[in-house]
Amino acid sequence: MHRARRAAAVGVLGLAAVGLAACTSGPPTPTDPVLAKGQQIYNNRCQACHGPSGEGLTAPAFYGIAERMTLEQHEAVIAQGRDGTRMPAFADSLSQDDIEAVARYEREVIGVRN
Repeated sequence: MHRARRAAAVGVLGLAAVGLAACTSGPPTPTDPVLAKGQQIYNNRCQACHGPSGEGLTAPAFYGIAERMTLEQHEAVIAQGRDGTRMPAFADSLSQDDIEAVARYEREVIGVRN
């Protein structure tokens, strides 16, 4: 009996580890150089709060972001942050090209993933 419970526990833990690994891996690197740059910025600056695949951890998910705000609004949030939230402003640390790249990545890659 003890051996059966132990085997079941090991099986559950193994499945949990597989699920965690799947949950922490993001999308493959895009072939479009602008989207690849956006992914790199996202991985370094955004995924800690928004999640590796944009699923939302301590910050909102990106699924359907293009339906919720325009590209210009999205870029403004990245540049200026959001008052009253943990979303910082990146205008002083990212170029406009970087902001455009990460916004496109969030909208075109992780915002449309199911």
